Amino acid sequence: MNTAKDIADELFRKMKSMQKFQIKRDVPENWIPNGRVPFDIHIKNGVATFDVYAESYIDAEDQITQYLEQDDE
Repeated sequence: MNTAKDIADELFRKMKSMQKFQIKRDVPENWIPNGRVPFDIHIKNGVATFDVYAESYIDAEDQITQYLEQDDE
């Protein structure tokens, strides 16, 4: 069983390992994000640049993919 200390230690470890990544994705020229946007987004000439805090580049890519797939629904 995890204690509150174990959970807090894991949370702090994750926070310390977070990095900022910039992920670029092509979007339609008139694309506008819907709902809550958990990232900073800059859109120019059909390219959206997402500023994402994650533990790895792959994690950042996954977060963007999930966000964009949710937006398609």
